Amino acid sequence: MTYDVIDRARRRTRRWVTAVTLAAATATALGVAAVAGLRDEPNAAAQQAGVTAAAPVPDPAARAVALPADLRWTPVAGISLPVSGQAGPLDTGGGAARRFSHDEAGALLAAVHITVRCAPQLGPGVFDQTLQTQVVGADAPAMRSKVGQDYDHLRANANVPYGQPVGRLEAVLRGYQLTSYSPQAALVQLLTEARDAQGNPLLVATTVQVRWTGTDWALLAPAGGDFSAAVSRAGSPDGFHPFIPGR
Repeated sequence: MTYDVIDRARRRTRRWVTAVTLAAATATALGVAAVAGLRDEPNAAAQQAGVTAAAPVPDPAARAVALPADLRWTPVAGISLPVSGQAGPLDTGGGAARRFSHDEAGALLAAVHITVRCAPQLGPGVFDQTLQTQVVGADAPAMRSKVGQDYDHLRANANVPYGQPVGRLEAVLRGYQLTSYSPQAALVQLLTEARDAQGNPLLVATTVQVRWTGTDWALLAPAGGDFSAAVSRAGSPDGFHPFIPGR
């Protein structure tokens, strides 16, 4: 996941894991990964860490989603996420996010919420149920293992008892691209901003796929259960659409 991937980048360059990082990725991701505190490494170091140094090229086929007029923002472990009484999630019991509308807006919001709730920082009370019931595909077991391992690293470093959340996801969801959509599947890119170790803004784009299960949207686990290949640094928000109702 985006947050998870960038956290590994920092570990490999500084050889330690912080307790307070942005995992996702958001994006899912977010969602999900660690953006906060990532150092501005040379391209080779970033590529070695699994983060694409080149900025993503805006997809000319990507379009804006007609987001519901009732769109509002709610905090989840330090990151504000868009929610809607029309598009979802309509069920957030136990920290989960379920019941999204079967349309473009529902697919987009599902990509955001499910990705973030797979972040190890939220703790197994949230990510376990999310990974078990809302992540599909051949690589779902590998993703469950990966998130569990990352959680163990984070809580050991922070001296947090098993089962508790570890840190916050200090980032801002800046925009999205809806690259493709059908009633069965959607492909989106989520743009997230945080700060690097020098306090400079850092933009990260994460590609997320969701599938319709027949009753709700679910996240398609990335290859190997790892979002490394789906994460890239973005030079600017150009080409991404903001989360604005009615657009």
